[in-house]
Amino acid sequence: MNERELNTLFNIVTEPDKNAYIIDTDKQKREIQRIIRIFEISKSQRENFKQISARGLVAFKMLVSNN
Repeated sequence: MNERELNTLFNIVTEPDKNAYIIDTDKQKREIQRIIRIFEISKSQRENFKQISARGLVAFKMLVSNN
């Protein structure tokens, strides 16, 4: 989801003068924090997968070069 879709979904109104979000309820705040945690988990999983893929590639090259 992009920022515009999230804003529409949770009825979040931006304040153009302050360039900040106005969050009226605690529920909106918790939901935004939950979404941020999901994005952070996703980012860390992608980084971890890249490291595993790089190690696998090195191991494969070693295996191929030995034969």
